[in-house]
Amino acid sequence: MKTNKWALCLGVITLFAGLCAPTANADLYFETESISTNVPNRPNNATTLKSYFTSDASRWELGDGKVIILDYNAMKLFMLDPKAKTYRELNLGERPGLPDTAGGKPKMMEEPSAAASAIRVTPTDETKTIAGYKCSKYNVKLAMSDGEYWVSKDVKGYQELKTLGAKMASIMDRNPMLKQFNIGGMSEKIDGFPVYTVSHVMGGTIERTLKNIEQKPLDSALFKIPSDYALAQKAHQ
Repeated sequence: MKTNKWALCLGVITLFAGLCAPTANADLYFETESISTNVPNRPNNATTLKSYFTSDASRWELGDGKVIILDYNAMKLFMLDPKAKTYRELNLGERPGLPDTAGGKPKMMEEPSAAASAIRVTPTDETKTIAGYKCSKYNVKLAMSDGEYWVSKDVKGYQELKTLGAKMASIMDRNPMLKQFNIGGMSEKIDGFPVYTVSHVMGGTIERTLKNIEQKPLDSALFKIPSDYALAQKAHQ
């Protein structure tokens, strides 16, 4: 259980970091192709990650069919399983707790080590054109992964998305565990929209490439739990 909750938190960190060019005035939608190779517990395949951003919430449709919704005002993250029509809820305003095996009060989840939570961003002088955008390279080390971020300030919608970075950072800073990863600081150091990223994780690689981006009004229903979904039952401890 402890491992699963820590993995979930790390997954949230990785997702935010991958989109850390963090909308304020205009809604934004974009698609990213993700290619996984030799990553433990993940198939070798190419999937499409769909991202939706508004000033109040974000939504990610993952390649495996799962959906993540982040409500900024409620400080909650929801993980939806469309096949099972269930969802899980994570309160980002609280530190994850672990039940006491002796039946007492919940114990707080251990904080990650400084090494595990460290984020290092190193700019380089390398540039190249990717997907039609002039990109600059940054070397990034995040938790248990390291890789390259190729970013561009020429992507339409970048300035709108950048505003979201401060809001996401504010949310994470209010969570005792997530604030250690300093995603806000990372977004300040990477000046551009991530057009292409490659991350080396546990002996495998994950490549992500921007395929499409649009500024358009988004239906508020995208950021709500469907009425026919049920809260998933917690696993037995």
